[in-house]
Amino acid sequence: MDINGQTIRHRAFGSGVITKLAAGTVTVSFAGEEKKFIYPDAFKDFLVMDDKSLQKYVADQIAKRDAALVEQRRAEQEEYQRRQKLENFTIAANSHAVFDIDAQEAATVCKKFTVSTGHYISGYSKGKPRIADRMKPNSACVLTVRPQGGLEQERAIVGAFMVKDDFFGEDAGDGIIEAHPEFRMLVPQGQQLLFWDYFGHDSQPRWGNTAFKYCSGSVMSRLLAEMTNMLSGGKEWEGAMKFYRYFCKMNRLNPLIEDAEDSGAEVL
Repeated sequence: MDINGQTIRHRAFGSGVITKLAAGTVTVSFAGEEKKFIYPDAFKDFLVMDDKSLQKYVADQIAKRDAALVEQRRAEQEEYQRRQKLENFTIAANSHAVFDIDAQEAATVCKKFTVSTGHYISGYSKGKPRIADRMKPNSACVLTVRPQGGLEQERAIVGAFMVKDDFFGEDAGDGIIEAHPEFRMLVPQGQQLLFWDYFGHDSQPRWGNTAFKYCSGSVMSRLLAEMTNMLSGGKEWEGAMKFYRYFCKMNRLNPLIEDAEDSGAEVL
């Protein structure tokens, strides 16, 4: 809106006429003497437009500008806090997760690489999404399936993924965990990787009524190394190796697979 030529009042200089508006400044002539003010800020405290509709227009512009600045500062503060969390988070002893996937939904889950933490089944939070508060940007997730009608010992690993690099389980109030866009892999069709084989003969195969269980970094490293070796020689192997290297780097672990570019690398 053009405000040139409009009359204004200044609490010290009296009445004046706007002669120019450009580059964030407004020029006002007071009895032939021109003075420059910051626009639109001067209309907050010093200048008042005689035309009330124009004064309201300028006031609205100021309000919109101030609201945008507040939003910008809020976004910058959130980004700063996010970066601080990423740079300073502590690696927990059991910050990885193994998920129980319904056999009939396995194909869909393995395509979308999105899982739910389920819900609390008792206590104050009963019915609410389970908060995976141990999970951090270093966390890996393994997808497992127990065959319909099968025993718990038959629970098989079907896939795995890293969480997104800015994921913190404590902030995921909806209980939904999405995979990192790059670091994900599936067990090749026709091959089997039994989950409970990684816990020794003394471990009782028991799952319980929960969507996921936490897992240690050492066990997760063995699982991912074995999955990576299963893909050796195939087109998915290079991506699997990048996944595994990233996992080890994020968890400060020594890789169990030689860091070589040839597809014949084996578990040490």
